[in-house]
Amino acid sequence: MTAAARELHTTQPTISQRIRALEESLGCPLFDRQGGRLLLNASGESFYGELAPGLSRLCGAIGVIRRRARKASPVVSIAAGAGFTHMWLRPRLERLEQTFPDHSFRLLPIDRDEAPEMQKADIALRFGPPHQGDLADTLVVPEKAFPVCSPEYARRHGLGTRLDAKALKRITLLHLDVRDPRWLDWANWCRLADLPLPPLEQAFPYNNFPLLLNAVINHQGVALGWSHVIQDMLDSGQLVALEPQVTRKSHGYRLSVRYPHSAVIAPIVDWLAREFAGQTRDTIRM
Repeated sequence: MTAAARELHTTQPTISQRIRALEESLGCPLFDRQGGRLLLNASGESFYGELAPGLSRLCGAIGVIRRRARKASPVVSIAAGAGFTHMWLRPRLERLEQTFPDHSFRLLPIDRDEAPEMQKADIALRFGPPHQGDLADTLVVPEKAFPVCSPEYARRHGLGTRLDAKALKRITLLHLDVRDPRWLDWANWCRLADLPLPPLEQAFPYNNFPLLLNAVINHQGVALGWSHVIQDMLDSGQLVALEPQVTRKSHGYRLSVRYPHSAVIAPIVDWLAREFAGQTRDTIRM
């Protein structure tokens, strides 16, 4: 109690009153009181275990804000398609922030290349053929597309490692309900894979890629996946990749930078390039 009072710049009786009020609010004691000693009981231990991680994150967030208030940090915007932002960039944001602790990052999920936010972003990752705008781009992730499903769905439907014409007829095909020529659909994938196009009347549409992948994880069908976007799900065993894999040499994720020689931006671009290169060495692990 004395240590808590000192840390909170208050008095020991005030801490004791707050503990009592908390116990009354919860409806159970959190401490065993033995003479002048306080020991956490089972309820107190459980309560602490649930609260500690959240409080730690809260204190960390407060510390970050206070440091930023004392010293303005450069804000770097990174724009990419919603699926890529959600599946690839967002899981790496914490490591990016740890590598560049004096920077702030804004992730912009934008699906339209012509959107002003995409054009004005410090770093942009676009999917498709070479960009025709003012900013030159560099191909960092060649396109590799293949069918994916959950291990359970593959087991239920007797799928091996490779789809053939018979398998395509007996499975549920899931797809994005987006008419965007940059992305492969089932018709173009079948053409490139040299497979007959199955009836698509029963193919179920989704309006965004994360929602589509969630349906695949929940054993609802087979969808097309792109190597870098879903590699973490393959590694975790949530998804399995099926052959054949198709590529289009003209397509892939392309990186463009507004200020390539900036002392702030250049190290971040190098970091992203290393992330891409490291994953490319291992892709694709089916």
